[in-house]
Amino acid sequence: MNPCERGTPPDAPATPAPRRRRTWCALVVTGVAAMSLLTPLAGPAAAATVHPAGQLNFNELAQEQDEWCWDATGLSVAQFLGHGADVDQNTFCDYARGLSPGDPCPNQPGELTDVQAGWSGTGMSNVGSVADGALDFQTVARSIDAGSPVEVGISWTSGGGHANVLYGYDASSGQLLYADPWPSNPRYGEMDYNSYVSNGEFTWDQSLYGES
Repeated sequence: MNPCERGTPPDAPATPAPRRRRTWCALVVTGVAAMSLLTPLAGPAAAATVHPAGQLNFNELAQEQDEWCWDATGLSVAQFLGHGADVDQNTFCDYARGLSPGDPCPNQPGELTDVQAGWSGTGMSNVGSVADGALDFQTVARSIDAGSPVEVGISWTSGGGHANVLYGYDASSGQLLYADPWPSNPRYGEMDYNSYVSNGEFTWDQSLYGES
């Protein structure tokens, strides 16, 4: 599933592939809105980390197109790390798609590998690693302690996907702090780790971390 992409109709034939494509911002609008209404569930605190808590001074951009959650989150991370200060979301999308900067970039969902291509375009040399599924709490904490936000692709239970950025944690309560680019949602929120991994609305499906 891709960040910010619409879900496949139930009666559509399956397309075999060696590896499932995950695009983010194939959104189901009701799913995106529902995220702002989720109540964090109680869950056990994660294993001890290097620090009891950590939070980055992270600024999340609101996505400018309905399929550009991957774009807004990716550019936000690049700018947090000191790259792409003068880059807008269309240009970041151009970098990701291999287009010339300034070309109109299509309003389409993207993959976390597209985010990495966008990062390269801003001058980042270390574009991190993509991993399927959720990272464990300690890996998230270590990444944040190292000053590196974690980009997350989530898949809505109702179909489609979205992208968030994890920028903080509290080991004592097992909470994660996340940033959401959807314009009408609160830009920042927090949720219990276990609930963020999987709940009635979405599942943490893919991760991009370790960039600098």
